[in-house]
Amino acid sequence: MGKTTRRVGLEGVKFNAPIGFFEEERILKNNFLVDVDVLFIQDDVSETEDLSQTVDYGLLYQICEKAFAEETLLIETVAQKILVDIQTCFSFIDEIHIKIKKLNPPIKAQIQHSFIELNYKK
Repeated sequence: MGKTTRRVGLEGVKFNAPIGFFEEERILKNNFLVDVDVLFIQDDVSETEDLSQTVDYGLLYQICEKAFAEETLLIETVAQKILVDIQTCFSFIDEIHIKIKKLNPPIKAQIQHSFIELNYKK
């Protein structure tokens, strides 16, 4: 049999969180959009209803929610926490992609969002 590549993820998950370099940002909180997806390769995939054979996107959400609950200076730190927690929960993952957009960053210009993106390959 062949191999099957699976990608599971979440797009556009919104968080209001105490993350920002400036103290005022942490007090007032900022709005963020998160896209996270994981890729893994399976041998001889058969039809199954077994959640342990895939990635539970509900758990992906919980990982993101936990990372955004903590007061942090940089979104890079949040992205790294998400990456490490995904690796811990799903050791079989081959790739992880995380993109965090900070909506309306505190810059005197019209900017839709700033962002950080992490891409991990085993």
